[in-house]
Amino acid sequence: MSDHDTHRVLAPETIRFCPLCAGALGREAVPPDQREQAVCPRCRFVFYLNPKVVAGTIPEQDGRILLTRRSINPGRGLWTFPGGFVDFGETVTDAAQRETLEETGLRVELAGLLNVYSYPSSPVIIVYRARVTGGNLTPCAENDALEWLKPSEIPWETLAFPSTRDALREWVAARGETPAG
Repeated sequence: MSDHDTHRVLAPETIRFCPLCAGALGREAVPPDQREQAVCPRCRFVFYLNPKVVAGTIPEQDGRILLTRRSINPGRGLWTFPGGFVDFGETVTDAAQRETLEETGLRVELAGLLNVYSYPSSPVIIVYRARVTGGNLTPCAENDALEWLKPSEIPWETLAFPSTRDALREWVAARGETPAG
């Protein structure tokens, strides 16, 4: 699917078939809480659609942080920190380091959890502070710019996601400064 096509997402209203037997899914209340879920009438598989997990870092160096400008949707042309989905069988910390390397060319050491962000109909975003330990700053296919920025240079009006804004506000506040955005 190209960036020109409609952005498709896995959501309760888009899942239609059972991943185990390929039967058409129906909706019904499921015990113990009686919340409506997608259920296969053939094999009784309940398709619980849970949020995915994203791991990210805010790389720090000399009082500055590294931001990436997205070249893909969602958020094309907007700024965020390096991050992406945690793969099955991977720890969140390993995913944060892997995504940072893939998106920036930099190896990082995690310097502590900044916070966990959760928004309706979005992935759970786990963000770490990070120190650069090596590598060469290099953009990837998902971004077209990488910038080291002082807190006063953060482009608050062009941040990609609520989690980007919230994490950067927290990072700035932890430094004893007042976030501008």
